[in-house]
Amino acid sequence: MKAILFERLHGDHRRYAALLCILDRQLHIAAGEELPDYHLLAGLFRYLTHQPETWHRRVEGRLFERLAERAPEHRELLAVLTEEHRRIARYGRELEDRMWRATPEEALDLNVLNLARAFSELYHHHLHAEDHRVLPRLEAHFPARELDAMDFGVSLESPPESAPDFQRLYRRIATDRTGLRLGHDEQADYCPLCAAGRASHADAQHP
Repeated sequence: MKAILFERLHGDHRRYAALLCILDRQLHIAAGEELPDYHLLAGLFRYLTHQPETWHRRVEGRLFERLAERAPEHRELLAVLTEEHRRIARYGRELEDRMWRATPEEALDLNVLNLARAFSELYHHHLHAEDHRVLPRLEAHFPARELDAMDFGVSLESPPESAPDFQRLYRRIATDRTGLRLGHDEQADYCPLCAAGRASHADAQHP
């Protein structure tokens, strides 16, 4: 159980990081005074904000509580990360709303662009802190038998990549290779989302 649970958390992080890379490409386009794909941006902000709340952060929240009880020296870090969860959600909802209301032919407002950059930077930093400072400590502190007995208040089945909301977003990214756009008729030759999917599949094959 321990291995499966933490593999799911790490898998979610890889997917979020890949989507942030595609988000950053769209912000790069906007910064270059070209028009980004507002529909895609709205979908990215929606997924990155709402999807973690359905499973990921509920599981993390319970694990954070237990880690704070067992290792009080980590409480300050965990409190910072919990506050970052709230900030990410607040920024994400505002940005999603802004993108849905934007018209396809209008340039991205500089204030909105700066907020979107702040969202991405905070999200990247947050994932790095969890991957390198928190998840290793959680794995060290909680053996499988404790996880088996722990009440997370939610099913331990994380939303799969086959979930409808993810598939809609993925199709939007794949249409006309939108997710590879860099602006000024340039395209990347690397799809971070595909790489994240391959890594998750490899983990599932080799638990």
